[in-house]
Amino acid sequence: MEESVSEILTIRLSSRAEQPVQWLVWSPQQHEVIASGQLADISQLGEIAEYATQRTVYALAPACDVLLTQVTIPAGSSRQLGAVLPFLLEEELAQDVDHLHVHLLKKSGDSAQVAVLEHRKMEHWLAALSDAGIEIKAVVPDCLCLPLFDQGYTAAELDGLWLIRQSEMLGIGAEAAWLPAWLSAQQTPIVPRADDADEEALNEPAADTASDDATVASGTELPRDPEHRIHHYTPAPAGMPGLWKAETPELVMQLLAQGVIGHKANLLSGPYKLQPAWRKYLKPWRKVAIAAAVLLAVVGTEHVVSVQAKDAQADVYRAESERIFRQVLPQFQRIPSESYLKRQMSSELTRLGGGANDSGLLPWLAQLQPSLAKVPQLTVQSLKYDQNRGEIRFQAVAAEFQHFEQLRTLLTEQFEVEQGQLNREGNQVTGAVVVRRKS
Repeated sequence: MEESVSEILTIRLSSRAEQPVQWLVWSPQQHEVIASGQLADISQLGEIAEYATQRTVYALAPACDVLLTQVTIPAGSSRQLGAVLPFLLEEELAQDVDHLHVHLLKKSGDSAQVAVLEHRKMEHWLAALSDAGIEIKAVVPDCLCLPLFDQGYTAAELDGLWLIRQSEMLGIGAEAAWLPAWLSAQQTPIVPRADDADEEALNEPAADTASDDATVASGTELPRDPEHRIHHYTPAPAGMPGLWKAETPELVMQLLAQGVIGHKANLLSGPYKLQPAWRKYLKPWRKVAIAAAVLLAVVGTEHVVSVQAKDAQADVYRAESERIFRQVLPQFQRIPSESYLKRQMSSELTRLGGGANDSGLLPWLAQLQPSLAKVPQLTVQSLKYDQNRGEIRFQAVAAEFQHFEQLRTLLTEQFEVEQGQLNREGNQVTGAVVVRRKS
């Protein structure tokens, strides 16, 4: 069943870094294109980040970078299919399977349809989307988003590449130069090309000249129906074998946007599986949560000591303190004793507070806060504390240059202040400030 969404942003990723990236915003409810365009290359994804806000985003992987194929599952391997699949494909692939992402698309009986692509490609695409601040719901091979016909293939040309959908989970991306050889290998009926006036003649059953033992290159047997057609949404290339049947012309990106909604062929599996939504909302509050968790942990452990007579209540506090400990210090998953938990938390608190002296981060923040509060027009974007050099360096943004000067004057009363170059970007002024204690 197709999911109910208001609008979606579909981004067709580029095979190479310098290739253009096409995108389209589609409204399933209004059944119309809201916006569309083409970026010069994948590094320009930030230009369409605003379209991703409050919309579901799908990414399309170029079919030329994804191998869609079918393998036979050995008897007794179904339970460990995820681990076995890469080795079933090892003889077919020219690369080390450790460098490839193998995703199970569909399992039927003793056969499985899979998608294979390089980890390098997947990591590059996801990094580019992340750098642009775009969160995606799925990555789907573009050819599988074309309309599906019960009999025949579906074809459309996009950006110089022919996308061919063979079945529910099989397809390719092919350049026109080697498309004839590939079509011939699929047992597609080879008939002469015809003019528009002969369109009806092309719809008549064609003679089946294929041999009985020929199979599709991907491993599935092509139907021997003489009326096996290639349904095309863009003009068919001249001189191609096969029975080509023109469908109502459509914008290819619109076809792909309609087909991607709710598609089951999501390549975000294994190491690329999406994290739960709550982690996304927790991330901006991580630093605050860590400080609060440390405080709660200390309070929690003190309460456990003071209410030892109440075993039930003590168990509740211990469970809570261990949960917080693992959230704050995920590297320490094993908690052998309560004293170990206290010691690790105390060590982390001491590290943040600078121990018994005033060189820690928290004393610095306490001394800087009054001056920062007097210049509310200036916002600190990032902060770096260097204990060895005895300095704090922060990047800030303000409306005007004088706000930086005002802050520098206030800080000079207690610290040595070094102000970096100020730059105006639109309506904002950005700059760096280094603060050290006076000698």
